[in-house]
Amino acid sequence: MKLLNRSTRKLGLTQAGERFYERCARIVADAGDAVRDVEELSRGSHGLIRISTAITFGRLHLLPAVSDFLALNPSIQIDVTLSERFADLISGNADLVVRLAEEPRLSNLVARRLAPCRWIVVASPAYLAAHATPRTPRDLLACNCLVYDRPKGNEWRFRGRDGELSLNVSGNLRANVAEGLVDAAVAGVGIAMLPSFAASEHIVAGRLVQLFPEYALQESTLYAVFLPDRRLPERIRNFVQFLAERFAGEPAWDQPLPKNPLAREGRNARSAA
Repeated sequence: MKLLNRSTRKLGLTQAGERFYERCARIVADAGDAVRDVEELSRGSHGLIRISTAITFGRLHLLPAVSDFLALNPSIQIDVTLSERFADLISGNADLVVRLAEEPRLSNLVARRLAPCRWIVVASPAYLAAHATPRTPRDLLACNCLVYDRPKGNEWRFRGRDGELSLNVSGNLRANVAEGLVDAAVAGVGIAMLPSFAASEHIVAGRLVQLFPEYALQESTLYAVFLPDRRLPERIRNFVQFLAERFAGEPAWDQPLPKNPLAREGRNARSAA
């Protein structure tokens, strides 16, 4: 079979030659990938992982997880950036993002689900002693509500046995870091809707009271997010697997809180879809 067209001035591939070249190029590329995979496996316990995560979750939960991972893998280096901005993975400033996210934003990325994130409404005993304790979600319209600065942050959605309810709350404080709202709620400034991972330790300690535990609020999902690279370094794969195992099942921060079957029903319905 003729693979080349040759003349006194020119040399070119025939159609069969082009197909043969393309197949060989793929074989060479796959062989190179295989060599790199073996090399990466041998040094999977070495190298740098650059992680970006949200401030509150990072301080409370990710940094302790990083410490435990490094105890098992002392030759790995980890650089953690705490920021409320979703890091640009394409720019190369981060290898991995760990944070709450919505599905549409992840369409061009690989996202590993780590844990569900409940949102709960809380207030301090001092605030509730000084004001009329809200008995139903609608009572929040007359309360000073502390708002988490995110899209539709003023819209608090509840789902109960009697259906769904959406409220546009208002108050005198808005912040883009959960810890800031936690501190304000503990100080008695107002009522806050917060991710449970930020508030549960204060509920256990009695500094905050969970309101309306019989209602399910909107939920988010905690993801580990990275670029769709088939040659993802083994150390990053290992760390993501470590996080998945650490946060598997019911998250530790939710275990002390009242169980809400409505929240599980909604989560199961979304999973089935």
